[in-house]
Amino acid sequence: MSEDIVSFALASLGLFFLAALFEIGGGYLVWLWLREKRGLMFGLLGGLVLAIYGVIPTFQPVHFGRVYAAYGGIFIVSSLIWGKFVDRTEPDRYEIIGALIALIGVLIMFYVPR
Repeated sequence: MSEDIVSFALASLGLFFLAALFEIGGGYLVWLWLREKRGLMFGLLGGLVLAIYGVIPTFQPVHFGRVYAAYGGIFIVSSLIWGKFVDRTEPDRYEIIGALIALIGVLIMFYVPR
């Protein structure tokens, strides 16, 4: 693997996981506001975090459709990680298998040279 491909993969994966953190975190704050009655500030902060999430994928170096298709798989994996560490729920074997299948799809869609 050349250094360029490794650099591209690391940078794009970093952006994907950063976007997932902002999307899931912002959604979680809105969840706390509406479902847990935590107060309007949670909702406003959640909205701001979600707006920042919307900007992060624009730094990916490929077209919109491919970015969001690949991001879907990263989002799945990130959601399970969030669930484990924030909600304290262990993913079951089928969630893990499904996430791995999605991740393989991401690797094929985004990183196979054309």
